[in-house]
Amino acid sequence: NTIYIYFIHIVFNTTWSIIFFGLHKIFYALVVLVVLIFLIIILILRFKRVNMLSYYLMIPYLLWCFYALILNINLFLIN
Repeated sequence: NTIYIYFIHIVFNTTWSIIFFGLHKIFYALVVLVVLIFLIIILILRFKRVNMLSYYLMIPYLLWCFYALILNINLFLIN
């Protein structure tokens, strides 16, 4: 099951870039990013049971996505 969540997360990660940079749809990119962060949290919790290295390596990725979320929210509010 974890592998399916991982690949779904990859799809959302790619989709965010296309929606944000390609289509310039800031609100939809924000929604995709929230779903992506939710999937990353699920993956972190699942990776903790399997491999601690994978668990620790996902934490900076989660922080980076929160940073992107803050930037995305600010761009949405400005526009």
